[in-house]
Amino acid sequence: MIGDPEANRLVTGPHPADHRVQVFHWYEMCDAVQDESYKVDGVAVSNFLLPLYFTRDAEKGGRNDFLGTAVKGKTLRSFGVNPGGYINFFDPVKKKNDDFELDDRGRRRRKIKQTFGVGRGQARRRRGRLSSR
Repeated sequence: MIGDPEANRLVTGPHPADHRVQVFHWYEMCDAVQDESYKVDGVAVSNFLLPLYFTRDAEKGGRNDFLGTAVKGKTLRSFGVNPGGYINFFDPVKKKNDDFELDDRGRRRRKIKQTFGVGRGQARRRRGRLSSR
């Protein structure tokens, strides 16, 4: 809610499957790393993205997410997705919204949110800001 309280902010960045293509990423703060968590007073809370994630250039010594989890020796790149996460974006060429996930865990998490109509993406769809796929 702090990063995009109106759930209407978009950021231009590379398509997750083809970095030569530019798309509009929703300014979602947890989806790409939502399978990762840490504890605060014994309560598990989701990892979250930092502002650097929404920039094109890597910054030496910078982090794109709070935990900085390394997967196969590499930390999360800008506009990337860690295992168990997913991202949503608008593809201006196809003129439709799309989703991307690396694995079945991310796909299942996204589908559960869609099925129950929860999450900020679902709120955007209900308000008519997104066309359905």
